[in-house]
Formats: sequence, C-alpha cells, structure tokens
Amino acid sequence: MSRDEILVCVADDIGIRTWLERTLDGMWPVEFVASSDLSRVSRLVEATGSRFIMVAADENNASKALRIISALTTEREGLAVVSLTRRVNQDFLLRSMRAGARDCFVVISDGEEIRTRVQHFLQVTPVQVASGSQPASGRKKITLVTGSSPVVDARFFAQNLAFTNNKLFPDARILALDTTATDRHTFYLDSKNRVTLESLLQHPESLDQAMIETALEEYAPNLRLLSGKLSPEALGEDRNADLFIAVSQLMSMFDNIIINVDPVVADFWIGAVGLHAKELLMVVQPIVEQAHEARRQLDSWRGHMTADCRKSMVVDCYDKKGSPSLGELERAVGIDYIGNLPLDWTSRLLSINAGLPLHKLPQRSHYQSRFETLLKRYAISESKDGYGVVARKKLWRAG
Repeated sequence: MSRDEILVCVADDIGIRTWLERTLDGMWPVEFVASSDLSRVSRLVEATGSRFIMVAADENNASKALRIISALTTEREGLAVVSLTRRVNQDFLLRSMRAGARDCFVVISDGEEIRTRVQHFLQVTPVQVASGSQPASGRKKITLVTGSSPVVDARFFAQNLAFTNNKLFPDARILALDTTATDRHTFYLDSKNRVTLESLLQHPESLDQAMIETALEEYAPNLRLLSGKLSPEALGEDRNADLFIAVSQLMSMFDNIIINVDPVVADFWIGAVGLHAKELLMVVQPIVEQAHEARRQLDSWRGHMTADCRKSMVVDCYDKKGSPSLGELERAVGIDYIGNLPLDWTSRLLSINAGLPLHKLPQRSHYQSRFETLLKRYAISESKDGYGVVARKKLWRAG
C-alpha cells in the first residue's frame, strides 16, 4: 500500500473536511470535491487511480448522499466507497450499505481506528479496478450527438441514429433522449410519455427498472424515448450532480443511450455527463465557420471527456459539387470524418411533419439509405465488451 495513494472525499461541510484532514494526519493526501461537481470525481479516479472515495451526508438531506453513493458504485465497479456522517444513525447506515457503501465513518470515531479502516480498504481493493478505467457498466454505451450550430438539425440525426441502431441491434435496450423535446414531441415523433427527465430529477427515488418498464413505453421493441429538455432552474450548477446521478442510473437499465444535446446547453451537458460518453458525434454542415466552431467546442470539452471517448464528425446537407472538400472539413474540425448525408429536404419534411420515422414513410428515402450505409461503413462488429464496437476508419476518401 503506497502512502502516495490519493483519497477522494465528496463533502460540502467544512467541519467534516477539517475533521477528516486532522484524522488522517497526513498519511494520505485528500482531494475534496463539492457535491455539485461529481464529474470531477470521475476525472480524479481516471487521473490518479484513486480506489477510495468518501461521501459525506448532510443531516438535512441524507438521501442526496445515498444517490451519490449509488451513482459512484454503479459507474465504476470495485471502488471502495464509504459514507461519512456526524452522528450514529442505524437507518442511514443500512440505507448507505444498500446503496453500495462498504462502511460508514462517524465523525466522533477514534482517529487511529479510521486510519486502520482506510488502510484495510486500500489493501483489499484491486489496483487495476481503479486504474484500468473499466466502468461497472461494462458493455454499456452512451453516445452524445450535437451540432456545431443551432441551425444544424442534430435532432433529426439523433432520431435516425436511434432507429438505425435499433434495426442493427434488435436485442439491445436503447434509450433515445432528446434535450430539445417539446410538450408534444420527443424528437420529431408523437410522444405520450408522462415521464420526462425533468420529472426524474425532481423525484429521483422513483427511478428504477420497474418505473421504466411501466411508465416509459416502448416506441418500438427495445427502443424507448425520453424527453430531456430541462428548465433553466435545472441547468444550474447545483443540479449538475442530479443529472450525473440520473444518467448513471439510466446506464444500468439500458445497453445504449443516445442523447441529442442541444448546442445551446451543450456545455452544461458535457460538463455533467461527458465522462460517461463512449462516443461523441459532431454534426456539421459544409460551412467553414461551423467547422471552426466545432473545433473550438471540442477543445473546450477536452477536460470533461475521457481520452478514449471516440469523437467523430458527420457532414449533413452535403453536395459533392460544393466547397470546402470533405478532407478540408476533417482537418479543420480535427476529428475523424465518418460519412455524409444528403439534404433530401422532401423526405425530411414529410417525416418531421407526419411525426413518423423515415422507415415508416411510403417510399424509401435517399437520406435513410445513406444513413444505413454510413453506419454499416462504420465497421460495426460484435465483441465481448459490448455490441457495436466500431473500428476507426477514415472514410472521406470513399465519401
């Protein structure tokens, strides 16, 4: 056990922070994280290989600590997570254990006893669990889809990505989440679901598999849609942790979550859940200004995404007679180009205005054909680590 081991503590209470530093007596450095910045916990685990996390409970809102514990243990299997509380409370102890905590430290405990218990956890927690970057979700996958500009219809792209994946992987449980949803429509589809992401954030205790099965109807076999538009109040820094927790819970219930991220709120979403993402798809039009904006966005998000998150670019409304070339766009944006889609305005309008997916239209569209070709050329292959693992290929020469 190395004395250089870094411990992480999620705590807003200055008193608990002070007690912990005094109790550990310099044996291990501690990184303190506010409960509103849970994505930083994941970044610390990735960067330092930390295996031990403490979560302090607020006596006035103990349930929040329980949700944080559950999210952390769901996200990464094998981490030693313990709860911290000011007073002995048998009910909280039991609930924290059910949430995934390995132990509960009470602030009045003897310092030597706490140090011994910490040392024990570090000895029995495998190093490779924390440093190997293997999430508890295993084969789970989150794909973030966004546009380089609000004028880019990434919403339509994400909708068709969900349906095409559902066709290619019929046994996979897929959730498509739309952050630009309206009261009547999730994506461009008629949606009658009463459950929204906003309601899940307001009532986190209701989010479980039974609720998903009963309240979130399947739009197609193994495909569910969720309205993800949040009120301005829900986009504040103090709700960052709530979104992180909710997405962590959803990850345990689905094989693939596809999120259409409105460019207007992309910074908030990437900051909150970017570390969950296995893929980021940036949709751009063949416009130089958009290419430069896409690169600026990607650079600003770098610290909020893991190094192995695969970032790819799709060119929408493409005309091979136009300029700039696909190769020039790829170089300007700085990530791999994976394919292009035609404007095909007639088919798009018909699908959008009818509230129907493309494959239910009377005639097969050029857009849909290109979309399926794009994903097939995306070199999809099965693997033991998850369906739809994609080999990186530069395709612009063939596009």
